[in-house]
Amino acid sequence: MKLPTRESEAPEINLTPLIDVVFLMLVFFIITTTFSERDALDVTLPTAETAEPMETAPVEIVIDAAGAIQVDGETVAGGAAALRRVLTEARRGRPAEARQVLIRADHRVPHGQVLTVMDQAGRNGFTEVGIATTGTDDGS
Repeated sequence: MKLPTRESEAPEINLTPLIDVVFLMLVFFIITTTFSERDALDVTLPTAETAEPMETAPVEIVIDAAGAIQVDGETVAGGAAALRRVLTEARRGRPAEARQVLIRADHRVPHGQVLTVMDQAGRNGFTEVGIATTGTDDGS
């Protein structure tokens, strides 16, 4: 007796487990990834022996060694007029009692540039200006 021959089936690869593993790896990497702040300017602060912390969250102005300025993370280009405009915008978004500015100037920045920033802050109604420093190395 002759039996009918079966047609051979092409082998199939089941992709479902592969997709599951890739999805789990994607979730793992998303959860374990740490994000760092890349837009911040590189600043080396001067040292001081005494310091007082500011009471409320101030508007933060960063000046790097090359003279680049950022106000609350936004880069300012265009001199004093642009700085005045950005400070006015930063002032609008804050309550009336929050009139504090914190200047984080690199220790190599010329004194005149820091004074220009302080002047623009004063013209925009900021009444308290702080300059960020680090503590002394000897611990005093």
